[in-house]
Amino acid sequence: MPRKQTERIDERKKEILSLVESRGEVSTNDVVRITKLSHSQVFYILKLLSKDGAIKEVRRGKVAYWKSTKKQEVDSPDDTD
Repeated sequence: MPRKQTERIDERKKEILSLVESRGEVSTNDVVRITKLSHSQVFYILKLLSKDGAIKEVRRGKVAYWKSTKKQEVDSPDDTD
């Protein structure tokens, strides 16, 4: 049976999602280093965020990078000359 998400997990999800969105792309080890959480804690939160559809995993060799699925706003030039 899946564990119930606690407030602490929700706080960590928000913190890590904010980190991913601000940096554009981060590796699992980047998140571990920045948040000072264990690798297993970070991986668990990243997988929850991925399951929620907030981020996606991009593998490059042995390294997993995480990107936000949120659309980036793109400035488009005005063609109203």
